[in-house]
Amino acid sequence: MILLSDTLKKNVIVLTVSFAFFFVNISYGETPVSIYLRNGDRITGRWLNADNRIIKIDFNGQEMSVSLDEISSISITSNTISEKYLKNAEDLLKLGLRNQARKLFELSIQESPQNAKAYYQMAELFQEDGETDNAIKYFGLAAAVDPSYDLSEQFILSATAYLSKDEFVKAAESYILLFENYPEHEQCAYAGYQAAFLLTESVEAFDQALELLMQVTEKFPENGDYEKAQYLIGKLQVETNQDELAISTLTNFILTYTTSQWLPYAYTMRGRAFLKLHQNGEAITDFTTAIEMTQDLKLQQEIRQMRDSSAWMIYRVSDGLPSNKVKAIAVDGTTIWIGTSKGLTEADTSSAFWEIKTEITTQLEEMFEGSPLNIQSLAADEDELWIGTMNHGVIRYNKATGSIENYTQDHGLPHKLVYDIKIFGSEVWMGTFSGVAQYSRSADGWRIFNREVDELPADDIVALEVTPRTVWIGTSKSGVAFYDREFNYWRSYGDLEGLDSIVGNSIVSFDTIGSQLFFTWYNQSNETSGYTECDLDSLSSFSEEVVRGDLDSLVRPENIHIAVTEDEVWLATNDGVYKNTRDTGEWDLISYPEDRIGNPIINSIELGDSVAWIGTSNGLARINTSALNLREEELKPKLEEEESYE
Repeated sequence: MILLSDTLKKNVIVLTVSFAFFFVNISYGETPVSIYLRNGDRITGRWLNADNRIIKIDFNGQEMSVSLDEISSISITSNTISEKYLKNAEDLLKLGLRNQARKLFELSIQESPQNAKAYYQMAELFQEDGETDNAIKYFGLAAAVDPSYDLSEQFILSATAYLSKDEFVKAAESYILLFENYPEHEQCAYAGYQAAFLLTESVEAFDQALELLMQVTEKFPENGDYEKAQYLIGKLQVETNQDELAISTLTNFILTYTTSQWLPYAYTMRGRAFLKLHQNGEAITDFTTAIEMTQDLKLQQEIRQMRDSSAWMIYRVSDGLPSNKVKAIAVDGTTIWIGTSKGLTEADTSSAFWEIKTEITTQLEEMFEGSPLNIQSLAADEDELWIGTMNHGVIRYNKATGSIENYTQDHGLPHKLVYDIKIFGSEVWMGTFSGVAQYSRSADGWRIFNREVDELPADDIVALEVTPRTVWIGTSKSGVAFYDREFNYWRSYGDLEGLDSIVGNSIVSFDTIGSQLFFTWYNQSNETSGYTECDLDSLSSFSEEVVRGDLDSLVRPENIHIAVTEDEVWLATNDGVYKNTRDTGEWDLISYPEDRIGNPIINSIELGDSVAWIGTSNGLARINTSALNLREEELKPKLEEEESYE
């Protein structure tokens, strides 16, 4: 009896060799045949012919076609005609008449498809003629019809030969022939594991590989490849979307094989399963643990990309933004103010869902008669929101009353273009295209600083920062300066203070923490950008180059924005987000999810509660910063809880 099985991958690999596959368009005369169907029925008739899809028989005088997919097995009665052809073929072989012998072997098989010896002789002829593929097919048929033929060595040799030519599908087929037909052979375990590994790693026939691995590990749990196979079972469960089962399998692997070389891979695959189930925190924990475990730089990079992607959320016009070009952000408790090239949006982040509020958006549209505001800067405190624009000066919004005031050059503002705003107590400082403006909310008065009257390096003030004793300004091409509030003078900050020569004159952003001032810069002469940390008491500084560009690069270095906490320095660049742990000095590059945001141009960064918000040319990006800092110890109680529950 010949058993028929499903193909493993795209009808290429056959677990138990199918009869009809080897007899395309060949007639088999009037041989009696019984066909056993998968539904339990049996059809008896006389053999006509077959191809790789159907078998045709004479059933009560009528031609009947039966699909191979419906057939479980076939029983064909041997006959003396077949044996006669076989003996004559063997006699011809002894006389050296190979071609004539081959024809008779074929006739023998046509008369009796269960003639194992004829298959074997045909296989040997093909092998002697160097036709390896045909030889293996016929050896497989011989083994399937009569397992007493020990062809295991043939299958091992053919698998080795196929592997040397990177023919992984055929190698797997050869191993499977041994595994299926010789379950007691000493090489059976080896063949089964090797076939499963090839199907997983080289062929990527995941469903079939998983089925085979389950069979092999159940039969040979003491084999040296069992550990790797257990990891691969979890991996394949992820690949075949059995994610909850995969988490259980991989968790068991992690707890069992604590020193395994496959441990980083197990964490990575479990992270993927968590991610597919939208358990991003757990996913990031596993990815981070895997990164720390492996010394393989390529693997680290691959895992980091998965981890980074899982930490991101991207908000765009479809989520309620007026434009995807986000220029400015203000974090105001659980409220996020978002300034875009086409207006302002208020978002409530107090719940798990993103909620857009439209009151101020509507007010501004009515105030400016539908003309969209190109917003450049935002600053918020407990009472007010200040909005710097490209063409409409600065807007003051009272959060309690909802009142709006618009200050322009008619009110004392140096220029209608307001690059940056900082609130310090009752003071509101603004960097404009024509100098610095200070507005006193308590006195309702303006004070203007510009190059004509004061010792500013330039009037285009693109960034500023305010401290109790100083006001720092950054210009587009003329470096940094600060204002001494006590002694009322301006002073450039540079060589005399020991500023490193790598620092560029194009200043991008500022931030402060305690007595430390940070600013980012772009050096146009050598296409680099970086940041400087300055001690506000001694004015000593440390500078570091972060991004180096070139003319051929798609990533430009001039956009680099900074946000600082007591523990970390965050730099948002066009190249990615760099996070520096201040106590160790270690840098971590967090890549953008290119499939969702492309290659963005960065306009701003602000830190919130366990969140970093980044304004880009392709939307508002949010990183879950607390999740990125998770480690395995934080997940361990959850794993133990899951284990005890099971």
